Amino acid sequence: MKFYRLTLLFGAFALMAACTKENLETPANSEDGVVITATATAPGAFGESKVNYVDNYSEVEEIADIVAGAWESGDSFTALEINGDVVTKVTFTTTGSGASAEFKSTGAVAADENTTWVAVSGKADVQNGTLVCSYDGQDGTLGKIGNYDYAVAQSTGTSPAFDFATGKRLSYVLRILLPAGIQYIEFNTGKTHNGGWDVTSAGKAQATVSSTEKEAVHMLTLPAVSAAKQVAYLAVPAIDLMHSSENRLAGLIVTIMSADKRLSQGKAISTNLSAKAGRTGTYNMSNLDLMARPLASDAIRMGSISYDGKSYPLGSWAPFNVGGSTPTSDDAINGYLYAWGETEAKTKFSRDNYRWNSGGTYNTQRGYKFICPAEGVSPFIEVNYAGGGGLQSGPGTFYDIGGTKYDAARVKWGSEWRMPSNEVCCNLLKDGKYRLTEEIDVDDKLSYTEYEKDTYTNAYGYKSSAMGAIVYQANGAELVFYRCSYTDNGAINTDGAQGRYWMSCTDYGTGGSNNYWNRACQMRLIYGENYANNKSWVWDGLRIRAVLNE
Repeated sequence: MKFYRLTLLFGAFALMAACTKENLETPANSEDGVVITATATAPGAFGESKVNYVDNYSEVEEIADIVAGAWESGDSFTALEINGDVVTKVTFTTTGSGASAEFKSTGAVAADENTTWVAVSGKADVQNGTLVCSYDGQDGTLGKIGNYDYAVAQSTGTSPAFDFATGKRLSYVLRILLPAGIQYIEFNTGKTHNGGWDVTSAGKAQATVSSTEKEAVHMLTLPAVSAAKQVAYLAVPAIDLMHSSENRLAGLIVTIMSADKRLSQGKAISTNLSAKAGRTGTYNMSNLDLMARPLASDAIRMGSISYDGKSYPLGSWAPFNVGGSTPTSDDAINGYLYAWGETEAKTKFSRDNYRWNSGGTYNTQRGYKFICPAEGVSPFIEVNYAGGGGLQSGPGTFYDIGGTKYDAARVKWGSEWRMPSNEVCCNLLKDGKYRLTEEIDVDDKLSYTEYEKDTYTNAYGYKSSAMGAIVYQANGAELVFYRCSYTDNGAINTDGAQGRYWMSCTDYGTGGSNNYWNRACQMRLIYGENYANNKSWVWDGLRIRAVLNE
């Protein structure tokens, strides 16, 4: 099925009318089995749906709408032929054209009046008697969108008639406005059969699971580097990507990258697309400034340390902060300030302008959920309250937003990167107390050196003039953190005595406590003290140093 552009000049293309022709002939034998003649009506026109993630774009008229075209000669779709317990994959192909056309089968077995059929338009495969609809293989052009415009239709007998126009639509199309210089678009589609939909032999469409477990991620390669405001078309599963109180949904994350993948930008979609199946939405990224992005090969791989017969990972770290770049100047080292769980940088931070403020509970920035049991049962947690209370131990509920739609590193840099977990940070820090396993002794396992300003020169010839640096050494690798400004309950701190970096884990909560809704873990690099983890208000602005999502 072909898709056409619809411009204001020429108006809408009308779907071509055609009559359904009933096949009265006895199915003929062939080398592949019987030949079934079927009729099929093409899916209806796409509807325009400017959903809530449109960024006030006022030039939609410059973009061609999408309408469903008629069948063309050579079009095909996949169906299941169901005879009792026997399910057979059948391909139907047409030499006709129009909104309705006649199709001939390949691979049919022995259809009769009791045979039932389940068909999917689009590029479907069959696995274990299930029609599998995935979204891998797009190139951003309209020419291939039809392969991923999935619709389900059912019929019976030896002359099935499939009406995809009234069947269940499974796809939603994003019409993305790009900035100049983009060649790659990464997106996630869930984890069921590599992301997409499963359609059973009963004709039930089962959505992919969008969760905070590691999902199927696809990299779309554009035919050429984009020009400013060029449009790329992307079909995605029409599933529910909203947050719910029980399910921590990963969201749909779209990350665009330059030809060398060293520049990127990204946004996360959190909406229920299932109610908008068969529609399009404009997703404007043309006005976003691209940011520096490290490759996986740039990661500083710290390896692991061993203690008491166990191995503890130290992480593979990005060489610079999110929003920063290769540290060759004072301006390059800082990167952007982010509130915890937000993916857009800000300059002013308060509880009132925190995105996930929900009436005082702050309970929407949830990622991976895990429960820590009582002492003596793994995984147990120890929490160090700085400035009051000392070390406290207890069970609790925690959330880790690393790798989800709440993670700025994941959204802006793509699935290779994520915010560091508290486990990795605790293994690295001298005085880490948020560890989910037993406390370990890092002495003699790794070392760190503290440099005051003007005393450290890095591999790029940069001499830290504004802030000092803390350099960790382990397994022959050298990881540098620069002290940087941050906010503390909304107030900017620029004294250079500390550096604060977000970790991906919430603070803990026990019983009726909701502390874990409004506190999150941070790495706190304090001049003249051991370098420990701590907690901060989620609406504060801190830096993010990402790790590989290994």
